[in-house]
Amino acid sequence: LRGSKLSPRPTLSAAAVFFFFEGMAKQLLLILALAVSVSAKFEGWIYDPEHPTEPFDEVAKAVTDMIHGHVPVDRRDDNWQGNFCSCMENGHISSWYQYASAMYLIDTCNPKEGFIMRSGHLQDRHVEPLQGMMACDTLKLITYCLSHHAQEALPTWEKTCNNAHYTTPACNVDCSGAMHRFGGFGLVALAAVAFFGFSA
Repeated sequence: LRGSKLSPRPTLSAAAVFFFFEGMAKQLLLILALAVSVSAKFEGWIYDPEHPTEPFDEVAKAVTDMIHGHVPVDRRDDNWQGNFCSCMENGHISSWYQYASAMYLIDTCNPKEGFIMRSGHLQDRHVEPLQGMMACDTLKLITYCLSHHAQEALPTWEKTCNNAHYTTPACNVDCSGAMHRFGGFGLVALAAVAFFGFSA
């Protein structure tokens, strides 16, 4: 407008620019540290595009190997395999609108045939939140049942569990079997059903 004066464009002081870039650098270092931490936590799992595998197939195979004794479990012969399978069959996982039987994902679990999962039901867990919750609850259920019936198997199980955990978004399973970290009504119900179901 005639007779008006334009306000001078504000400028950043050298100190402000320095603090801005310093803050950005700190954030980048934090992200890098988290990435290194996650990489170390899940060390051992390597994706091979020439030989793709489904980590939950490896979960079923690892449990079967322990049940059949191909991977030794330093535990007395107290029918832990049968008790583990009873625990799994009586467990509950996330489902549509409510928790439902884990048998939706378990095809077979017994000392003779081992542990067979319907892992195809979990193949879209990266993009389907419900499948992600089912996958996470399955890892929690296996960890829970092993911790109660074959605690000696947990160190072997932990690596396989972590590999599958790495491919399951927003999953808070503790593969070491530290049950005090598990939370939520569903898992309390899962534990109660799994215990009282096969104890009855």
